[in-house]
Order: sequence, then C-alpha cells, then structure tokens
Amino acid sequence: MTVYRGFTIIVASGIGFSIGGGLIGFLLALVVPSYYRTVFRDGHMPVFKPVEVGIGLGVSQGFIAGLIVGSVVVLAVALAGSQLPRKEPVDLI
Repeated sequence: MTVYRGFTIIVASGIGFSIGGGLIGFLLALVVPSYYRTVFRDGHMPVFKPVEVGIGLGVSQGFIAGLIVGSVVVLAVALAGSQLPRKEPVDLI
C-alpha cells in the first residue's frame, strides 16, 4: 500500500463518517429534539436550536470516528501486507 492510498482511505473514511454522523444528528434532532435540550445546560433557552446542535455534533464526532476507523483499516492492511512473503525477482541470465 502506498502512502497516497493510505491517506486517501483515511480522508475518505473521515468524510463518509462525517456525512453519516451529520445525518444521524439531524434525524435525532428532528425525531427527539428534547434529547439535545436535556443534554445541554442551556437547552431550555429559546435561542437553542437542536437541529443545528445535532448536525454540528454529528459531523464533528463522525469525522473523528472516521479518522480512527480509517487509520485502523490502513494499519491492518499494512500489517497484513508486511506478513506476506515477498516475491524474489527472477534472474534470467
């Protein structure tokens, strides 16, 4: 595995998990807005917007989880690749 491919896997995982986390936070805020209101001290204030909080938390936590998962995947693939027997070049002369 090349460094470029490993970096691409980590970034793609971070972006994918970020999108997924944002969607989950958005849906949670729509279905159960009282969840975010009870989690935060000032959740009862009229300016508190559970949808914005849900999206923000979902994106940030999803991104961090994606970076961790992507890094573990790249590490596992790199370790598995290092255990394979190396092919010896064939000497034709």
